Amino acid sequence: MRFENANDLLNPGYLKIESGVVDYDDDFKTVCAYTRMPGCKAKMVDWWFGWLGGTDQYKLWHPRDHVFSDWENRQSGTYIGSSHLVHEYLGGDDGPLFKLRINFRDPHEFFDQRRYAAFDGTAVCARIGSLEQPVNLGRMTHFVRNTDFGCEMRSRFFLGHIESRDPDHDFSEEEKAGLRRELVTEDLARRLHQHATEEMGYLGELLPVFYRQVTGDVTV
Repeated sequence: MRFENANDLLNPGYLKIESGVVDYDDDFKTVCAYTRMPGCKAKMVDWWFGWLGGTDQYKLWHPRDHVFSDWENRQSGTYIGSSHLVHEYLGGDDGPLFKLRINFRDPHEFFDQRRYAAFDGTAVCARIGSLEQPVNLGRMTHFVRNTDFGCEMRSRFFLGHIESRDPDHDFSEEEKAGLRRELVTEDLARRLHQHATEEMGYLGELLPVFYRQVTGDVTV
């Protein structure tokens, strides 16, 4: 699926591809990852992103791949509108260290407002960019819906949406196409799929106990 079809995640059931990489002829790619999270609820995932702080906490999430964590424009009690500044490996330290700026957005920028309001779950949404250059290369959502066993996360990384964060320079369509070919590689997509599958697997094991220990909320 493409970003323009993100509302399809709100439909009952599952999509044709829930785990893997979809390549398009125009060099866009969609990375899909699926995680069952027994004993979790969507509100725990939402809490996690609001609680997550510095490097020590970040390493709990993926001890091997996660290296550094900081925040920009963090607002108390919410992660929406803030940017998570991270250094991380994707799929192991045999590859490059990625330095990323993950700008969290209101889900209504991704999904139909009326349909999202009726949805039993949460969607963590963001624009993904380089930390070293003022360039965004994609968008992502961790789409979490409650189930009878807990919840399930259906992650989507929509790669190839090239945007300039420099207010004095907009990319031409030709520049966007060139950056897409340069940045959105098969290796990146493969590594991102592995990383997302692993880190959300870790989170699914960690969160049910950790949430209750930190918040004292045993009603969920």
